[in-house]
Amino acid sequence: MSTVPPAAVVILVMLGASAVVVCCYAVHRLMGFGDTPPDKPRSTEQDEYMREVRTRNLMGLSREGKHARRAFDDNKRR
Repeated sequence: MSTVPPAAVVILVMLGASAVVVCCYAVHRLMGFGDTPPDKPRSTEQDEYMREVRTRNLMGLSREGKHARRAFDDNKRR
């Protein structure tokens, strides 16, 4: 069985440690654990638009749910 020279072990440990440091830095950079600037206040037009979009989406989901429920009930009766 061949033995690994101590210098190679030291180099491998240093490479592994540097890889861990780089990965931790990347996670920290992506997650941004530092201070974040406050969000800009939304305008009233944007709030109204988002309320309208939310209402439209809820109505569409309600319509889809009714159709699915009818189809389910029709299949159940057969």
